[in-house]
Amino acid sequence: MNNFETIIDFGSNNLRLGIFDQDSKSIYSSEKKIINDLENPSLDDSLTTLIRDAEKYLSTHIDNVIVLYDSPKFYSLDISIKKVFDHVTSIKKVYDNLIEEAHFIISQNNFKDQIIHLIVNNILVDNHKKLDMIIEEIKIKSLTLEIKFICISRFLFDNISNQFKKNNLRILSLYCSSYVKAFYYKKKFDVKDNIIFLDIGFERTSSLVFNNNKFEFFKSVPFGGNNITKDISKVLNLNLDYSEDLKIKFNETEKNTIFSKNDINKINPFSEILEKNISIDLLKQIIEARIDEIIQLVLSRSDTIKNLNYIAKPKLVIIGGGSQLLTNKYKLNINKSVSELTIFDENGSNICEAGLNYNKCDESSFIKGKKKIKKLGFFERFFNFFSK
Repeated sequence: MNNFETIIDFGSNNLRLGIFDQDSKSIYSSEKKIINDLENPSLDDSLTTLIRDAEKYLSTHIDNVIVLYDSPKFYSLDISIKKVFDHVTSIKKVYDNLIEEAHFIISQNNFKDQIIHLIVNNILVDNHKKLDMIIEEIKIKSLTLEIKFICISRFLFDNISNQFKKNNLRILSLYCSSYVKAFYYKKKFDVKDNIIFLDIGFERTSSLVFNNNKFEFFKSVPFGGNNITKDISKVLNLNLDYSEDLKIKFNETEKNTIFSKNDINKINPFSEILEKNISIDLLKQIIEARIDEIIQLVLSRSDTIKNLNYIAKPKLVIIGGGSQLLTNKYKLNINKSVSELTIFDENGSNICEAGLNYNKCDESSFIKGKKKIKKLGFFERFFNFFSK
């Protein structure tokens, strides 16, 4: 048995691998550009190369991996489940059982989907007393759990598993990378009230809202940094490759220097735009407009955003590859609704660290080892309902 843990971040544009020893110390990391398409044969080659290089370095085989994955097909749902007991009961005896029952209910009624995360947001005992966690033995008469689930289609889950099986790899756990990263990164910010994470990917953006350390809202939409590139290409009549290069270099310039039309000592990324008499302001407006639209889409239906006039303004943290598109110079509509906007500079190393951290936390145990639950027929459900 290997004495290390392997984390793979299976992104839209990159495969990132991190290997850690039993003390959670990084012993190897690597990264490879990909096109995240499960039908693309080059993806299999990239994964093979990534694993073989790591095995060569470690002088041993890698058999088991923990995978971080993201998709606009992730969704969340909520359940509140309550049990009233005939006699005063030990909370430790019933807490895990109630979580299992909630998991069973969601699995049974969403049999085509796979539960990826189970998050207990509130623990209420004897109808009104709220507990932050189960840290001591207490006696209770009733128990209510408010739980949020993050799920994905079982078809997609199985396709990902099969992709790794081709490389003789078994996925021990698969997690939503946006949630895992936010779960890890929020510890780095001293925020007692509301904090919003926006994870802007290549063709996907996810929003995650936490209030008083409780996970309140999750949404993912199929729009990301690549959509900004397409807008630049269409509006400015440039090819996609040049538009992508222009987008990246423009933001580097916004962050580090003042653009100079007469700077002949460096390669000028704006030469083609200048030749076409297209203003830099227009380029900036294109980027701002698309980012505003993505933020509006991914935060719609969030009560935290709707009720900003009644609560303390949240802190906004931008993560993901798309965070490189932003600077504090952009005048985004969301700026009026948040107390502070932070662009978090993440890399492959801390992404894999986030996966390791989550896999070791207590919350991950709610999902580990859960088996696929067969959909029950009408008479089975009828019998189970009246046998309770």
